[in-house]
Amino acid sequence: MLNKRILIKEISNKKIGTDVYLAGWVKKIKVLGKISFLTLTDVSGSIQVIALKENFKQFRELEKISNQSVISLKGTIKKSELKNADKEIEIKKLEILNLAESPLPIDLSGETTNIDKRIDHRFLDLRREKTLAIFKIQSEITSAFREFFKNSNFIEIQTPSIIGSSSEGGTELFPVKYFEKNAYLAQSPQLYKQMCAISIEKVFTISPVWRAEKHNTPRHLNESRQMDIEVAFVDEFEIMKYMEKSIEYMIKKVKENSAKELKILNVQPKVPKAKYLSYKETLSILKKNKINIKYGEDLTPESEEKLNKLFPYTVCYIHSWPSTLKPFYIWPKENGISGGFDAIYGGMEISSGGQRVHVPKILEKQLKEKGLNPKDFKSYIDSFRYGSPIHSGWSIGLERFTMILVGAKNIRECCLFPRDRDRLTP
Repeated sequence: MLNKRILIKEISNKKIGTDVYLAGWVKKIKVLGKISFLTLTDVSGSIQVIALKENFKQFRELEKISNQSVISLKGTIKKSELKNADKEIEIKKLEILNLAESPLPIDLSGETTNIDKRIDHRFLDLRREKTLAIFKIQSEITSAFREFFKNSNFIEIQTPSIIGSSSEGGTELFPVKYFEKNAYLAQSPQLYKQMCAISIEKVFTISPVWRAEKHNTPRHLNESRQMDIEVAFVDEFEIMKYMEKSIEYMIKKVKENSAKELKILNVQPKVPKAKYLSYKETLSILKKNKINIKYGEDLTPESEEKLNKLFPYTVCYIHSWPSTLKPFYIWPKENGISGGFDAIYGGMEISSGGQRVHVPKILEKQLKEKGLNPKDFKSYIDSFRYGSPIHSGWSIGLERFTMILVGAKNIRECCLFPRDRDRLTP
């Protein structure tokens, strides 16, 4: 029966009276005297199934079925009397593939289970309409990201997840034992995408990254996914335009291909405008709105929320940051200003990037200024000794971007199996 199975969504294209084979999970079941009703779900949707005792020899078997049991069936498409459906299935043959234990550990019908318990049972939580909708949308985001950059003649690359020294400086690294050597989980694909871009010009990757920061907030994870690009022969302003156009493309694709999921979540994301502000202009705007940040300090969550209120449905590209606030690989300009930028959207930072250092002497100098040893970055520095063009890049946090689009309040809603300060399972 399973090898003839169709998805529930395909029933809309079939005529009344057609026999079909379905398989999925039982969401609801009601066994009465001469008629029974159940709701069958699969990844594409749900449909009502009816059983008439006089026409269905296995009628008594329906009493065995518990909520979320897996079944396959043969049935005939009938016209439905339900207000919200035009078709239903009258069952002819049933096979119980796996009975679910009862009671279920989480509530799939409402919002009564807290997020921690839902993540403990994420395999089951994915059967909730809202949870599944989030990850279908996230899948559309990554597909659109790939599509946009492949259409722009970029090459997708795969970079190492185990590294010998810090990608970005700082101490927020997870150490791992690598045979007889010490190694770390990668904070970023940063150094490797640069080494690729200086030879093949346009590259992108979607990769996991790890940061050993002791945060415990609704917007931070210790393992996340980044959508990265790096491009030769462009500066920070040209690379920001790539972000502007790709965000526009991704959101248009989500609206076009995930309309059903957006409706389930009751959200309608708008294609955002772009606003370019210098770091100094940003501080001035915030000061006028009673948020005082001293020159040389980073933006706070409060200031990012304020920018969202001042410029709704807008990505704020904040450029010309002080070099002291940016990593060693960001190009230094005049008067202590860097070629780095941050992108603020939906009240939080979704990206950072900028023009990179492509001159070995400057790179060695900046590494030392950040308290890092150039010897630990020898292969990286050497890659710029043999004809390196200027180049720029950025990364967008996938979970944060998803969080903004779907209106989630906690980033863990947008990560299948979150890794944070307290969680290593499932």
